[in-house]
Amino acid sequence: MKKILAASFLGFVLFFTTRPAIANDFKSLPELIPFSFYFMLTVLLAFIFMLLRHQQKLKQMQNVLSVEREKYLQTLLSIGDGVLVVDRHQRVEMLNPAAEKITGWPQEEALGRHYREIFKLSHELADRQVSDPIQQVFATDKIQQLENHAVLISRDGKRYNLEDSAAPIKNEKGETIGVVLVFRDVTEKKEQRKKIEFLSYHDPLTGLYNRYFFEEELRRLDVPRNLPIAIIMGDVDGLKLANDIFGHAFGDLLLQRVARTIKEVCRADDIIARWGGDEFVILLPRTNITAARSIARRIQERLSREEVQTIKGSISIGCGVKTESSENIILALERAEDEMYEQKTLVRSSTHTGLLSWITEALHAKFPVEMAHAQRVSEMCLQWGKALKLDDAELKLLKEVAYYHDIGKIVLDESILLKAGVLKEEEYKEVRQHPVVGFRILNFFDDTMALAQIVLAHHERWDGLGYPKGLKGKEIPKLARMIALVESCDMMIHDMPFRRALSKREAAAIIKKNANTQFDPELTENFLTFLQAYNFPP
Repeated sequence: MKKILAASFLGFVLFFTTRPAIANDFKSLPELIPFSFYFMLTVLLAFIFMLLRHQQKLKQMQNVLSVEREKYLQTLLSIGDGVLVVDRHQRVEMLNPAAEKITGWPQEEALGRHYREIFKLSHELADRQVSDPIQQVFATDKIQQLENHAVLISRDGKRYNLEDSAAPIKNEKGETIGVVLVFRDVTEKKEQRKKIEFLSYHDPLTGLYNRYFFEEELRRLDVPRNLPIAIIMGDVDGLKLANDIFGHAFGDLLLQRVARTIKEVCRADDIIARWGGDEFVILLPRTNITAARSIARRIQERLSREEVQTIKGSISIGCGVKTESSENIILALERAEDEMYEQKTLVRSSTHTGLLSWITEALHAKFPVEMAHAQRVSEMCLQWGKALKLDDAELKLLKEVAYYHDIGKIVLDESILLKAGVLKEEEYKEVRQHPVVGFRILNFFDDTMALAQIVLAHHERWDGLGYPKGLKGKEIPKLARMIALVESCDMMIHDMPFRRALSKREAAAIIKKNANTQFDPELTENFLTFLQAYNFPP
């Protein structure tokens, strides 16, 4: 616009200054002077008007640019990623709140400092170096990405795994006048990725390798230089019992103890895996059968010293070995498995007997009053059974089941079983579970399966208001009805944590009162007659 106005004015001046002077021009000159003045004035006013319009548009553009600039600035300040702006002298121009949080530097303290004071990078491995993306931008004038293993060390010493990108800031001439760095904390994301990678090859409960990884390693290590290759397979004894008695949390603890023991015995290069629920497998390159059996024995010996609650550590183990390149490694695995099951079968009876003894001893050690109670009830039942003229097999069964009738109390806490006051509702619920636990324990062993149903029913009542099944009348096994009478009598005539002992006469009166409700009326009458003649042990 300025050029148009100037050109008009110049044309007007040239028109009068460059034309040949003629008489008529000079004659009309006085008339042209006012015209020229008004024309110049009009051009000048038009120029001023156009200039004002231009300035107004320029101001409007500046306002728009200011709004846009403020909008983008607020965007940078509010985004979740950290933003760091560096000038051409590599000094900090801006930090947004996210960057302040990660670096530990407030913007007012960071401004004007060299960016390396604020943005301290290192490699996650101490002996490695990481490239600086800001320096790379200044060197290449191109966008740069941060390496995967970069770690930012904040002002307070915290370490953050980062993902970021750095880009050049250019002026209108295309010159790099600074760098903008956008970065985010991916520490949690990286840890989660590590967990996923770990779980893809490891058993989450024991931390050992899983079956998939073991099978991969079996193929990888099956090469001539690793011969002989030995395989040990083990099956944990008593895991089902631990789960049934104490719950799966204790069963898990038993598995963890087994895994720890195996790791302590084996060498660092041995591949140890959890093969299944209660099975473990070990791959031992360059190991003959003699060495493998020695390792197996050490595992069993070490594990025998471990105990979870009352369950002693025990494992059945088998070994197999590949000695020739032409042999299939799976055959060695199968031999180890067959030997393991053979050993488990051979030691099953002795192992189970040992487990039952351990549980019983643990109960009596935990509650000494229970040992004396079990012995007295067993003896009284035996004598009463003889008075009833039960046959030898039934007498033997009655004596045993009377001894083990409260074995399920092993799961109870001392604060409940020895409580002197009235039990709370939740405490009473726990007590009511002991026949069920006793059933599970005795049903686990071949020699005591016949006792299990009787123990389960020894707190049932003749009127059907007992537990755990609410059986009524003769639905309750006869031996369970007998134990209910003898147990109640013994607890009444001996001191208990919750009550002083009653006399023999007082106990008999209470039992007679509860005939036909709690107790079998016919057996009650017979028992009271027996009670008068029976000489109670102290």
